[in-house]
Amino acid sequence: MRVVQFHEFGGPEVLSVDDVPDPAPGPGEIRVRAEAIGVGVPDILMRRGNYEWIPPLPVIPGNELAGTVDAVGDGVDTIAVGDRVYVNSRELPQRGGGYAEAIVVPASAVFEMPDNVDATQAVALGNYQLSWLLLNYASIPRAGDRILVHAAAGGVGGALVQVAKSMGLTVFGIAGSKAKADYVSRQGADAVIDRNAEDIGTRIADLTDGEGVDFIYDSVAGPGLSDDFAMLAPMGTVVMFGYLGGDPAPDLFTPMRAKFGDSIAFRLFSIHVLDDKPGIRRGAMKSAMAALAAGEISPHIQTVMPLAEAADAHRLIEGGSVTGKVVLTP
Repeated sequence: MRVVQFHEFGGPEVLSVDDVPDPAPGPGEIRVRAEAIGVGVPDILMRRGNYEWIPPLPVIPGNELAGTVDAVGDGVDTIAVGDRVYVNSRELPQRGGGYAEAIVVPASAVFEMPDNVDATQAVALGNYQLSWLLLNYASIPRAGDRILVHAAAGGVGGALVQVAKSMGLTVFGIAGSKAKADYVSRQGADAVIDRNAEDIGTRIADLTDGEGVDFIYDSVAGPGLSDDFAMLAPMGTVVMFGYLGGDPAPDLFTPMRAKFGDSIAFRLFSIHVLDDKPGIRRGAMKSAMAALAAGEISPHIQTVMPLAEAADAHRLIEGGSVTGKVVLTP
């Protein structure tokens, strides 16, 4: 079978399409033949070598795969050949492994994928799982609260907007162009700020009559993270869950202290805090799968590309023009 992997860290050019033997499932395992493979930022971080959970080289990236079971190992009686399943590497012993025509995983790790669920949309569910956890575990906003989402046109950002609106929250998004702002509006945001054309702080003050927002969800970070605190309402919280824009300024206490009287808070969240809490983690994913099957969420697919073009998929994401999910097919 074909896989895409890298033998050294670097740019998209280090990704190679290689032929490897078909894996065979052992006891308690199943083999899933891929229908769709998700491409995400963690894949890019792995390839660059700055992801904390990188498997040993050579690495097959890819953390989401949806497909059909075509072989089962001894002792597997809960899953049969022909079943449609979704695989997320958060349930596996190590991250990655998805850029492949087939993958062998523990039978207990997969999620049932209903017949009415499109595989290309299923591989975006990791974004909705994370969004559910950001809104129900990392923080607990209440109906009527106002939230601000950085990078709202991205995969997680768009999912956050959709999930937050389903919870009765007022959602403001930040995007990097008018086209992206229009996209975020279509996802249901109450207002969208084009960061290249507007001052974010001024716009938030206008939208909230100077009161600020209750929660800010920031996957960009970088030096601009310090500006988040000035936009918080009393008792507000900044939740940082990524650093696409680089590390924040080392002194976060000074901008926080400027709002000392408002008792603001900061949380640095990683889904890895749930590595040993599968009930919470898997429960969030099952909720996302059920919502997709019921038509309550609608992941936007930016483009579908052949597996062999994985390097171009990485370039597309790194170019900053993507809204929604990039998907590979075998």
